[in-house]
Amino acid sequence: MKSAMNRLPIFYRYLLSYLALFLLPLLFLGTTGYYQLADIVGGEVERNNRALLNKLQDEVDRKLILMNRIAGQLSGAPELSPYELTNNMFNLYQGKKVLESKVVDDSIREIALHIRGTDYLISSLSIYKVNQFVGGFYRYTDWTAQQFNDDLNNLTTPLLRPAEEVKIDGLPDQRLVTYVVPIPINSLHPYGTVLFVLKEDALLKGLNLELSMPSGNALVFDRKGRVLSAQKQADYLKDPAFYSEIVGDDTSYRVKTIQQTKYAVSFQKSDKSGLTYVTMLPESFLVAPIDRAIWQWVSRMAVIFLAGCALVYLLAVFNYNPVKRLALLVEAIRGHSIRKANEFEAIGRVIHDMADSNRSLGRKLEENRSAIKEHLLGSLLKGEFESIDAFNERGKEVGLFLPFEETAVLILEFPASLAQLKHNLIEETERQLGDDVSGYCKDNLEERGTIFILSVGCSPDVWRCWLDRLHEHLTAAFQARIAMGVGNRYAKLAQVGRSYLEASTAIDYKLIKGNQRPIFFDEQMAHDHADILNPRRVLEDLDIVLQHGNAGRIADTVHQIAMRIKQSGLTLFIARELSYDMIRKFTAFMEKRSPGSANGSFPDVLSLTESTTLDEIADLLTTACATLCDSLGARKPDSSSASIELIMQYISQHYGEYDFSVQKIADHFSLSLSYLSRYFKEQTGRTVMDYMNEIRIDQAKRLLRMNDGSVKDIVQQIGYYDVSSFIRKFKQSVGVTPGEYRKQHR
Repeated sequence: MKSAMNRLPIFYRYLLSYLALFLLPLLFLGTTGYYQLADIVGGEVERNNRALLNKLQDEVDRKLILMNRIAGQLSGAPELSPYELTNNMFNLYQGKKVLESKVVDDSIREIALHIRGTDYLISSLSIYKVNQFVGGFYRYTDWTAQQFNDDLNNLTTPLLRPAEEVKIDGLPDQRLVTYVVPIPINSLHPYGTVLFVLKEDALLKGLNLELSMPSGNALVFDRKGRVLSAQKQADYLKDPAFYSEIVGDDTSYRVKTIQQTKYAVSFQKSDKSGLTYVTMLPESFLVAPIDRAIWQWVSRMAVIFLAGCALVYLLAVFNYNPVKRLALLVEAIRGHSIRKANEFEAIGRVIHDMADSNRSLGRKLEENRSAIKEHLLGSLLKGEFESIDAFNERGKEVGLFLPFEETAVLILEFPASLAQLKHNLIEETERQLGDDVSGYCKDNLEERGTIFILSVGCSPDVWRCWLDRLHEHLTAAFQARIAMGVGNRYAKLAQVGRSYLEASTAIDYKLIKGNQRPIFFDEQMAHDHADILNPRRVLEDLDIVLQHGNAGRIADTVHQIAMRIKQSGLTLFIARELSYDMIRKFTAFMEKRSPGSANGSFPDVLSLTESTTLDEIADLLTTACATLCDSLGARKPDSSSASIELIMQYISQHYGEYDFSVQKIADHFSLSLSYLSRYFKEQTGRTVMDYMNEIRIDQAKRLLRMNDGSVKDIVQQIGYYDVSSFIRKFKQSVGVTPGEYRKQHR
């Protein structure tokens, strides 16, 4: 044989040797690749099926958790307390509005609340008599009115009723899932029951099961083995033994013949809800992708074989560079087929997808972390934390920690040229924080400014030296003039808002003091006019009237204080500081009467800094007082017959007067200040001050178009006396300054 090979021409020897080198690995790869491909595709099918089960479980468990969370929120809502709902009928309709706001999922048809011992069932759609809900409006097949009444008044644990046919007047028959939750949740003696009515056809709608398993079925079983919900209704679901036939304890995957069709059944039980989730796919549907992949593999191997033979033949014919040709051939084979059958590449794709998912999850977590940080820092500025320990306890999860007893606020303002480098400026400032000064940046959404809340553990001299060094460093690093306003240090965390007011006031002195060094609030003449209106005496008087709790007396006292603020000539800071202290007393008073009721009810410290005139601060204080009086139950006097049209007409006729105010409107119509504010907002959707500002801006626009008077004259004609404040409000409303507006419309 050796001599025969030797007798062959070189061409055929190369041809046979190349064929042998090609066919042997091709045969090996073809044989092993067949089985590997079958395993990979089969494993992929199994993973997809498992992912579908997880998605099904997550969707239903999420909705159960959502309903439990809603039930918990309802038990904590003051408007839905047993006292409020049994006090008078009006509160029932108020409760209905609260329930309407809780229908946040398309699968929830209706949410109903029943206070045990009463005859009413308050719903997001209506208010029912208990004995009319089942049998009257909803006619359940297996839920009698007596059993319904017993469940509402006696259940101590949640009850989840499987989907069932329900007849509803005026509507086609529907399949509904009912979830009954006693409240408070986990209480041994619940005082009420929340009823969730769910549409079965919408319960699994978000999963798009028609696309992922068009010929199969998805089922959800409760703890008793009853069908809670199904993607498709079928006769085999009515068999009581169906659950035990398809669900076993030995394996989560099995093949069952149901109505002459073989199904691949996968299931899993949820540790959270105790529900069992099942997917049923026809076996032919699962095998089809494997058969299709194997056929594609064989076809490609045949193509590779023919292409390889052709390449080998060409290599033999031309007989040059065989090593290079062989390398190109192997690369061509790997590129077209081997790469698709390589399990390591499949694993690499999975790892790559997991890495992308982890990065996405990390970004979302970081976004949420930043939002929580901003929220906590905003609450700190608003004075919602009484102690450092309370703040640190809330902030430890997101990395917020104040190590020292004293806290101060630092505000930086920089030229417009540094607006694009604001983030760099914040990072550079944070790098300068050391062992004695720690803190965090609170984004105030201003392009040319930022706020730092600092925890200070050094002496005042060291603190001032550190601020001087920080200012010099930032000025040198960014080659720009940076203004730095510094508030006082406070040991009480609730005074951080005051430090912010002081820093904001200090930064206003930048045009006087310049940008060469930090501007400390305690160095400015912020209390020049404190003796004209003694803040301490004002707060003592306010404490006295708050103790009596009379809404009319409180409103009169605050109105007098507001008028004195307008006429006193106080500095802007003193007015802000006094209003800040008064609003904090309002908040403490409401919290003492009804815990949690003051959250978000009153203007915060950021709103105070946006007020640039004494009139604006006084009006802000009056509005806060109206909110307080409204909470005390202030009502319109019986003798009043004012309509919203008369009030708006009066405002249109007198808005330009010097002493015009919300209190003057209330006095003219013999209304309480709190009632006027509430009544106007209910009728127009705007506050009285918003409406007055709109009228003034519209009148200013008309005067700017029709005459050549100065902006100062126009300001005085419409009831403003601070030109800069008017220009700022005009630009906020119209988008351009008064001068630019006049040029555009001439």
